[in-house]
Amino acid sequence: MTYINELAFILKSHGIKIKLFADDVKLYIQIVDDIDVAQMQQAIDALVDWATEWQMSISVNKCCVLNVGRSSHDTCLYINDNVLPVVESTRDLGILVSCDE
Repeated sequence: MTYINELAFILKSHGIKIKLFADDVKLYIQIVDDIDVAQMQQAIDALVDWATEWQMSISVNKCCVLNVGRSSHDTCLYINDNVLPVVESTRDLGILVSCDE
């Protein structure tokens, strides 16, 4: 439990809103410009560094980008060299969340 509290502190220090549940982490930020995209990428990189330090793996195949609302900005984000897919909807704790909610 101690290391997950550290992760929350690290991610919040990047100005990212987070939700933690069991072994799931969700990162949120309002994307308005390239600075916001860079801020999100820095938080993702910090997450990867934290996981590496604690010898934990990230299930990249379960990760995605969901733009909620009107999005006119490119949000190409990566975990290591893997581009995160931008999706129209995703299942979260049994509930379908879509980009128009």
